[in-house]
Amino acid sequence: MNKTNHEFIRNYELETWTRCSDNYEDTFAMLTNKMISPLMKVTEIKSGSRILDIGCGPGNSTNILSETGAKVTGIDFSQKMIDNATISYPKINFKQADAESIPEEDNTFDVVIANYVVHHLPDPEKVFSEIARVLKPNGKFAFAVWGPKVEQSSIGAFVKAVSSHHELSDLPHGPLYGVTDYEVFNSLIEKAGLSDFKISTHKTEWKCKTLVPVMDGLWTWGNLGAFPQEKQNKIKSSMRENCKPFANESGFNFPHSAILGWALKK
Repeated sequence: MNKTNHEFIRNYELETWTRCSDNYEDTFAMLTNKMISPLMKVTEIKSGSRILDIGCGPGNSTNILSETGAKVTGIDFSQKMIDNATISYPKINFKQADAESIPEEDNTFDVVIANYVVHHLPDPEKVFSEIARVLKPNGKFAFAVWGPKVEQSSIGAFVKAVSSHHELSDLPHGPLYGVTDYEVFNSLIEKAGLSDFKISTHKTEWKCKTLVPVMDGLWTWGNLGAFPQEKQNKIKSSMRENCKPFANESGFNFPHSAILGWALKK
């Protein structure tokens, strides 16, 4: 990837997730938190382990990891995310940093976690190499990404609603965006000097009493607040209609899926 594309993708991701920093924990985290437990299970996190949480966002995942008694450091390239994480979880160590240049010594961590992060990276090969560098021998790296696009119901309902009233253009994205194939990930794992790569698929769900968290999260992510109010109203109406199949007596339940991958540094 040339530098221009790299910077374009990075800047887009930075702008997007900085914009989402204030409401992420009350919106997307309701879904992405579901993969923390599987990530902890495959990496066998225990009290006293040294953990690096890459793309920690506002600290929700880092806090869950720290509740095991592990010593956790969270990094994110968005200063706003780090500011919010530090306010919410002042006892945890957070750093503003790019995962392409992790500000830690070689052989520092027992485990590196990347929850819904690697598909956003403009240069995953460089990041995987950095992860291998900071892992201790016999350390483990685990990540979660979205499963097949057709299985992401809330996002699908949103995209369908937007496309009904607005011409959609292709968004910038990293080379792992939408990837669910073992061989693609395994190639990066091996190039980084890691081994024993495994992959599994997990069903997840976004449960909420009302549509507010789903609407707020996706609205901010898509920057729809910049649209004319009339167009926003039309999209909201279509979104509510698209979400009716996921309604139940408790509110809404949106089925999703995730890919979990993990590897070892020997």
